[in-house]
Amino acid sequence: MNPEQFTTLIEMLAFRAENSAEKVAFTFNGQALSFAKLWQDINRFASYLLAQGIRRGERVLLALPNSIEFFSAFYGIQRAGGIAVPVFPEAGAERIFSLANLCEAKIIVAPSNLPAERFSHFSQLAEKRNITLITVENSIGTSPNATFPEINPDDISFLQYTSGSTGNPKGVMLTHNNLLTNIRQMIAGMEITSDEIFVSWLPVYHDMGLILKTMVPFYLAAETHLLPTNLRDIHPWLDAIQSHKATYTASPDFAYRLCLRHATPNEYDLSSLRVALNAAEPVRATTMQKFEEAFGLKNVMVAAYGLAEATVGVSMWTSQTPKRVDSRGHVSVGVPFPDVNLLIVSDGQILPPNEIGEIAIRSKANSQGYYCNPEETAKLFWKDGYFLSGDLGYLDEDGYLYIVSRKKNIIKRAGATISPQEIEEVIDAMPDIRFSAAIGVDKGGIEGEQVVVFAEIRNGETISQNELHEMTIQMVSSFHTHMGFRPARCYLLKPRSIPLTYNGKIQHIRLKEKYLNGELKEQEAILYPVY
Repeated sequence: MNPEQFTTLIEMLAFRAENSAEKVAFTFNGQALSFAKLWQDINRFASYLLAQGIRRGERVLLALPNSIEFFSAFYGIQRAGGIAVPVFPEAGAERIFSLANLCEAKIIVAPSNLPAERFSHFSQLAEKRNITLITVENSIGTSPNATFPEINPDDISFLQYTSGSTGNPKGVMLTHNNLLTNIRQMIAGMEITSDEIFVSWLPVYHDMGLILKTMVPFYLAAETHLLPTNLRDIHPWLDAIQSHKATYTASPDFAYRLCLRHATPNEYDLSSLRVALNAAEPVRATTMQKFEEAFGLKNVMVAAYGLAEATVGVSMWTSQTPKRVDSRGHVSVGVPFPDVNLLIVSDGQILPPNEIGEIAIRSKANSQGYYCNPEETAKLFWKDGYFLSGDLGYLDEDGYLYIVSRKKNIIKRAGATISPQEIEEVIDAMPDIRFSAAIGVDKGGIEGEQVVVFAEIRNGETISQNELHEMTIQMVSSFHTHMGFRPARCYLLKPRSIPLTYNGKIQHIRLKEKYLNGELKEQEAILYPVY
């Protein structure tokens, strides 16, 4: 058997355990795990679940961080015939249990090292809701030799809950066939080989970290090094790239900006990198240029586009190729991967090159829709096998894709369509701003929506009202210089006031709700202007 013949992820890992037994599957924080040991741990946890009476197709929630035990549980659930549901492990207990309710999970896997107080709270909630709370540690001592059910290509591997940046989270159903199709598409489109050396801090409970940074290397038996997701200190990530001579890393744009802000570039040799992929949030041309200049790289940082409904990967710019940036600063995310078809549509019509519309995607990697949500699933799919992404963009005359914004976040002012990201990039460049968010608020005026800008400052306790006033003047001036008009209102906020998803995306709709219903004022988040 060769990798092209894998039909399920379980088959892939069984093959690796037999044919690459002593090869290191991955390291986590310096601890190595071979494919043979990984397979044994998977079988042990699966045997434990079967002994607990897990049923075929049963959803099991994983509230696990980046760790070795995540993989034992994630694949063990599937080996036992269940459906894995990875979620943000640091979310509040109520949030985790609400997701369990959404997917009708009766088992939650918690970290073995969960603090006693949090474990007690979890246990109380689990008992009230008739949910079984377990850890991977519970499976120690279980024989790994149960009789396992057959897993089929069209079986659901896992549910990927969307981050909720534009509404309530939805459980995207991904089959083994979806995953293997997209893995092969990305390997071909990104020109990834088994000689690649991956380094990743990305969360494995989210699609890019899980599929691109672990499933792809498992498929190829390529070297991969995983880190905790704590980016309060970006130095371990840069240290790992340097020490392992990594050829491939990936991150949303904000982490590269953190490197520019907090690292000393001449202390690091990142010359081994072939690809520094920039995706999962709007890609900024300024970030790409400054990062490469600071670390002495050329055509290494590449923009990519993907979403859970297409499994993960849709397109990527080719490394070692000069970038394309349009007149509004949008970076091209390249051409679609093999066997991925794109259309730009508006009001049911296909648009010609260079016209902005909604991106429609057709691929065998397209998901099956949303779990137990037929209404949203019906809205997702368009026609002829295409689904509507909810993202606005355009294809140029050469077929290169550019992403403009999320459709629901677009601001419509005086007949013009404005992407919040255009505004946020301008405000984020100010030295005392952590990050910003822009929304449109319709007050019923003739000009349509008015632009309201929010910016979190770096330190809200040591800045005087005069300094805040000067910062606001600078914000308005920078905005006017770049946008050609003034915002309706600008607000300076305390740190951590702008609502984010668990993977760091701005929740523009939630922010608008908080602004309009007075929550920001009630929470005393607004530093200036003072009400």
